[in-house]
Amino acid sequence: MSRSFSYAAYAALLSFTANAPDSFAALEPWADAWQYWISDAFLKGYRQTIGDTALVPRGDAFASFLGAFALEKAMYELGYELDNRPDWVRIPMAGIMKIVSGGR
Repeated sequence: MSRSFSYAAYAALLSFTANAPDSFAALEPWADAWQYWISDAFLKGYRQTIGDTALVPRGDAFASFLGAFALEKAMYELGYELDNRPDWVRIPMAGIMKIVSGGR
């Protein structure tokens, strides 16, 4: 879901700035903020709903697994966009850069 939120934010940003590319840099922090807060709310709700079961790792392991799965998904997205929608390569690339730099 976190990657889906990233796609929603960046697809809207790219669509909005297609005719005003100079606005991209000013609006990108807002897209990032929306993605961060909506992902955070989703993950909090998920963790609260799943409770204390053994279905997900606890502690720091959860963040490690989440990061690994998000990176794997973003790499898949990159390959897909290169093959099908080269104009959208910026979306998974932005995600990959954020993930490897310690963001979401």
